[in-house]
Amino acid sequence: MSGISKPSAFASEDPRAAVVSRGLVLGMLAVLAIVMWFGNTGYRSLAEPDEGRYAEIPREMLANGDWVTPRLNAIPYLEKPPLQYWATALAYRAFGFEPWVSRLWATTLGLLGIVVSYATGRALWSARAGAFAALIMASSPLYFIIAHINTLDIGLAFFVNAGLSCLLLAQREGLQPALRRRWMWLAWLALGCGFLQKGLVALALPGLAVLLYCLVYRDSRLWRQLHLLDGMVILAITTLPWLIAAASRNPDFLQFFFIHEHVERFATTVHRRTEPWWFFIVILSVGVLPWITTIVRAATSGWHRTEPGTGLHATGLLLIWSLALLVFFSMSGSKLAPYIVPAVSPLALVAGRWLQVRADARALWPVAIIAGAFCLLLLCLSPLLPHFVEAGPKLIAYLQIGGWARVGGVIGLASAAVAVAAIQRHRLTVGVATLSMGFTVTLALLMCGTNALESLRARPGLAAIIAPHLTADTPFYCVGMYWQSLPFALQRTCVLVQYTGEIETQFDRQQSHWLPHVADFTEQWRREPSAVAIVNPTLWHDVQSSGIKPRVIVQADNVVVIVKP
Repeated sequence: MSGISKPSAFASEDPRAAVVSRGLVLGMLAVLAIVMWFGNTGYRSLAEPDEGRYAEIPREMLANGDWVTPRLNAIPYLEKPPLQYWATALAYRAFGFEPWVSRLWATTLGLLGIVVSYATGRALWSARAGAFAALIMASSPLYFIIAHINTLDIGLAFFVNAGLSCLLLAQREGLQPALRRRWMWLAWLALGCGFLQKGLVALALPGLAVLLYCLVYRDSRLWRQLHLLDGMVILAITTLPWLIAAASRNPDFLQFFFIHEHVERFATTVHRRTEPWWFFIVILSVGVLPWITTIVRAATSGWHRTEPGTGLHATGLLLIWSLALLVFFSMSGSKLAPYIVPAVSPLALVAGRWLQVRADARALWPVAIIAGAFCLLLLCLSPLLPHFVEAGPKLIAYLQIGGWARVGGVIGLASAAVAVAAIQRHRLTVGVATLSMGFTVTLALLMCGTNALESLRARPGLAAIIAPHLTADTPFYCVGMYWQSLPFALQRTCVLVQYTGEIETQFDRQQSHWLPHVADFTEQWRREPSAVAIVNPTLWHDVQSSGIKPRVIVQADNVVVIVKP
């Protein structure tokens, strides 16, 4: 009967089958996101010096069984608390001593930070706002890069932002008092873990943000809803056991940890990490490309209250939190680019909220243009490099990066083109997702290219050359130098000679892993039946003039390797 239309396949589809199909699609997208996030962590070698240091400390912790006092090259290294070392040591026990395992804590917390931002945006506003925030955060270069490097900064960012998210969720209107208290307990617990991740800064920064919020919005009610007494108890339970144990085993630890590593690091230039006052403004602006215009528009309109009711102004607190981070670190006498990474999450949430409420697809035009321009620059990198870099090892390394940049640029341009088509069709969600995924893949490929830089900082493959000459009883010396990834690769420490660097030798009471002068080294060398040493070329003449007759197995511009014949 021609007058009766045939039911469509969608109309007759079982609703349960539709749910399963949607779940399957979401599951596949989740797997794709995880592969994109973790895909390059096993390819890259450990970068000097930070990745080598934070890989080696937990290896030594697992080897010596001391979970209280972190050690670097068998010398107590008490600059930072041990939470990341504990987690990485447990990961080594489960998966072995591999570079990707050393990064597992950072990359996992980086991904969980994106999940927390999504959940926060969804709970405060909508799933769409949360998804926009997560996509912006994942594809911000500063966040992506730091999340894939084995340092302490992404862990700090995760815990302080998780604490802020719990505070925001605790202050929602209509929440039962018992539930509000539990959310605040989680906030305090997150800050306690932040202290164990990187120290007192995890408590000082949220406190500054809350104080500024109360002053700017003339609202002191927030202080009364923090459950301060409960919070002090949670912080004490979380942090005091390690502080007491470390102080009992290491005289002068408390003075060194709180005064030298916190007060002096902030107030002075003792660590020689000086930068101009505007340093973090530039780092943050570049670090959120290509979303900078979206974030600026969202921030300029976000100060005024748009949420209904008279409760906490969530957008205002997020902006003040970002501003507090920017001001605090700009005032510090010690400045490194990763310090400002906690500001990415609150800015992404504000931008996600703005896109959901006020924007249409046309707001993505500047984002697509910036992303496209950046990818075009990547395509031009290899042809331009010979005009700016002299021929030699540096140019060779940069050209290798340029090869990866070319592939990333093609993928990024393709995603920008798809996003442009989505913008023309007024498909905001598709445009945001496409730009984010394309830019994330581009960043991942660029990071793969950084392996080439290690040939300039160290000598790749040196561990494989040294290992056959080392036995469990063979002394190993590092004369005037300490490549921090080398002990991790060899899975053993060395005796430092005429070198301290960041290692504070005052905590090495026996001085068994440190010799002050080359003469002390050569004296010990003569007494040993066998020995291996890496020597800084600037001290090689001193070693030769001492009268010892080592066999040279490697002689390069940046290292000399000798063995006792």
